[in-house]
Amino acid sequence: MDKFDFTDSDKNKQILRNMIEKVLKEETQIPMALRRRLHFVDEELLYRLSAVYRPDSICRFESGEELLDVIGEEVIDSMYWNYFSSIDDNSGEWGEMYYAMIKYIENKYGNKIKEYYHINCGN
Repeated sequence: MDKFDFTDSDKNKQILRNMIEKVLKEETQIPMALRRRLHFVDEELLYRLSAVYRPDSICRFESGEELLDVIGEEVIDSMYWNYFSSIDDNSGEWGEMYYAMIKYIENKYGNKIKEYYHINCGN
């Protein structure tokens, strides 16, 4: 990332403009209906980690990546049936939300879940 140069205001404006465009682009990639419900994704994932995928039950998976995939799929499935079942699951709208949730879960929880697996199950 570029750093601000306090002597070059045109360059600073361009850097700021690029940063704003990047943030807006990332934010608009998540559909509005999902953006309003992201806290439910968080709640569902944390519930699954505390109630279903406890340290004594996760070592049946081959890796932290597999655990992340399984939890992510279950969270998305729950989100569909609880909040989005009125949307055709073969539609582009659902496809957009599905991939946005995958990306959100991987970005926010991916490393934490893999580390959780590694701590409790080793390599």
